[in-house]
Amino acid sequence: MGLIYDSPALAALTLTRLAAEESEGPGALEGRMRGYLGDLEQRNGAEYLELVAIALARAHFNAVDDLARATGATAEALLDAAEVEALEST
Repeated sequence: MGLIYDSPALAALTLTRLAAEESEGPGALEGRMRGYLGDLEQRNGAEYLELVAIALARAHFNAVDDLARATGATAEALLDAAEVEALEST
């Protein structure tokens, strides 16, 4: 896992893989993600977690933008819909 600690983008990818596993059903994976983030923070500091969050946001936007191009929607409309869904589920 050494490379993951050296690259925020790879750390973000690992979190995404954990989220994908979690999507198969709720369980202890949230604990795995928290543990992973805690380990990253311990090894690299809190500033590193900021870089991981930025990498996640960029990757998320790229996925939304790809979906927008594939569906003919706009990225803005898809982000608006995701925001409304998140607001309604809280």
